Amino acid sequence: MPRKLLFAVDSRLGYRVVLTRNRWREIVRYKHPALTRQEEQVRNCLCEPELIRASAKDPDVHLYYRSVERGYLCVVVGGSDTGDHFVVTAYFTKNIKKGREIWTG
Repeated sequence: MPRKLLFAVDSRLGYRVVLTRNRWREIVRYKHPALTRQEEQVRNCLCEPELIRASAKDPDVHLYYRSVERGYLCVVVGGSDTGDHFVVTAYFTKNIKKGREIWTG
């Protein structure tokens, strides 16, 4: 059965990032309900981030940051070299996590 994509975008790091409807539903229902109806902000954060950092715990996981009213929107992207990268989660935060800076806008 094909995945139902909410969107797919090309990131500043040169790879494609996908977000499926099922993943988005999980994020807003169980993890971060504050993101309900914020799909466009998540997409904008991936397309036009202000900062991208490699996770301090896993350098293959990238954290995309963009300023919003509440501080920052952080979109966490994982994946492998063999396929699309994907949105692991997204959330609003006041702080930027530690990690190696790999891109700045």
